[in-house]
Amino acid sequence: MTEEKRKTLRWHPAFYAGIQIEFRGEADCLEFIQEHTLGTEPVRTDMLIIKKSGSRPLQKNIGRIFRTYNVIEYKSPDDSLSIDAFYKAYGYANFYKSLTGGPDQVKITEVTLTLVCSHYPRKLIRHLREIRGYQASPTFPGIYKVTGDIIPIQILVTGKLAEEENLWLKNLTTHIAGADSISHLLADYGPHKANPLYRTIMDTIVRANQKVFKEVQPEMCDALMELMRDELKDEFDKIRADAHTAGETLGMQEGLAAGRREGLREGQVQERKEGIKALIATCRDLNASKESAVSQLMVRYSLNQESAMECVEKYWK
Repeated sequence: MTEEKRKTLRWHPAFYAGIQIEFRGEADCLEFIQEHTLGTEPVRTDMLIIKKSGSRPLQKNIGRIFRTYNVIEYKSPDDSLSIDAFYKAYGYANFYKSLTGGPDQVKITEVTLTLVCSHYPRKLIRHLREIRGYQASPTFPGIYKVTGDIIPIQILVTGKLAEEENLWLKNLTTHIAGADSISHLLADYGPHKANPLYRTIMDTIVRANQKVFKEVQPEMCDALMELMRDELKDEFDKIRADAHTAGETLGMQEGLAAGRREGLREGQVQERKEGIKALIATCRDLNASKESAVSQLMVRYSLNQESAMECVEKYWK
């Protein structure tokens, strides 16, 4: 994946979606607040999860340490959980306690800190042990409980999480394991494909792992194309709208009715061409079969089979 493509991946929104999916069985106990501003200061923590008063103890592995106010700091796969990143997040937890409500309204004993990263933060763990005198012990796969501070702290290493327990956070990565993981994602995504949370995180996972998705079995990618039909339709509609707008602009610049009609006609031709190319490119990038691309062209653009096949052969590069 190129550096430019990496920069366009929206890791944080995908993480926000993923952690809410992880807690879907206990969402009634929790309130999820993204990029929460701490007091009146222009300082924001990535996420704040508030456990509702009187709610039952959480059973989810990543929520066992949660108390009332739970500060979350997330590092994308392109970033690392450094020593300084720990102190910034630790400061967020203290800021939240000191800047929220009236005097001592938020009890420090009701605040927790969760740090999320893709790879084991070896330097940070060593620093916590040797400099701060903390202990960091695994409680579940990929979950390290840090003890020695009045604030309960845990480090989630998503790459080490158990897939059967944390499917979506585990696979929010640029190094998805392969066909089995993709199959598990598809199985869980299918019944929830109308849910924006699932659509957000699935989109990021697919874009971040295009090479692996190309290498899996073609029938699996055909299934993915079917499941993500709505998202693809939105993308194609945008392409068509942009092309249509370009055609209108061209026609208006001609300044004559005939020129405008010609501009519109050219815009419509161009929008159709770009839409066809985009659909074929998407099928190719997901390693779907050419037959699947032909079928979708026949449905979406009312092409006969021969014309659809000619388009696929022309633009399948």
